[in-house]
Amino acid sequence: MDIELAATFLEIVRAGSFVAAAQRLHLTQTAVTARIQSLERQLGCQLFIRNRSGATLTADGERFAGHATQLVQTWDAARRDLPLPSGYRDLLNLGAEHSLCNPLMLAWVRRLSQAMPSHAVRTRIASDAELQDQLELGALDVVLVHQPEYRPGFQIEQLLEEKLVQVVHAGKPEPYLYVDWGPSFRSQHDAALPEHLNAPLSFSLGPLALQYLLQYGGRGYFRTRVVQRYLNEGSLKLVHNAPEFTHPIFLVYARAADGTALRSALDALREVADEEIDWSRWYYEV
Repeated sequence: MDIELAATFLEIVRAGSFVAAAQRLHLTQTAVTARIQSLERQLGCQLFIRNRSGATLTADGERFAGHATQLVQTWDAARRDLPLPSGYRDLLNLGAEHSLCNPLMLAWVRRLSQAMPSHAVRTRIASDAELQDQLELGALDVVLVHQPEYRPGFQIEQLLEEKLVQVVHAGKPEPYLYVDWGPSFRSQHDAALPEHLNAPLSFSLGPLALQYLLQYGGRGYFRTRVVQRYLNEGSLKLVHNAPEFTHPIFLVYARAADGTALRSALDALREVADEEIDWSRWYYEV
């Protein structure tokens, strides 16, 4: 199937009508209609119901939407990956959840550039779910996440143990800062600390929350490796008797992937994980 047809289908879904999609694609409405008719002939089903208000998906159209998205994303990834940069003989596509890009991903990429100089490296920083979707599509070779999904064909390996502990500013203990560390944390936190369900300040990114805590005060949950430096310095204190939550780091890759390059890259990551890394650097260098 022509990828152009799938892309046109998705543009109609986003725009809400054939007319609006044609304008966005700089095509005539007749051309857009012809593409969808061709797509429907190939699939053997009707994808849209057209009316005065625009175009709505049929039940088959709704089912095809996910496939179309995967097709377009896979094609876009292939265009980015090919051809290889001049002088390189292979490519590694790596992904990491936002809070793991520095220092872990940073140190890993640096190690790969030294140990595997003939390999080009491309990185993607995104949410756990998005990374694992891209891994399943084959657009990524390996990802670093906190919340692995046990999908068919995935190999999941715990790379590092980690905890989320409650810390407080040494001089300004309020307010409580709620940091969203993912579904598992939300469930456990809300059950253990229901009084903090509606915290006055909430953050979806740990580095931003810690910057606020360090500069303006408060208390909240952060990763032990990140706050250890501040605990040692005395600018933060551990809240004793507060619940602690596990927050390990996982390595996820396709079980069928068994190339020499990938094995070498994974070995390099394990070596980096065993080294002493200043995890607090992220909070000063973003």
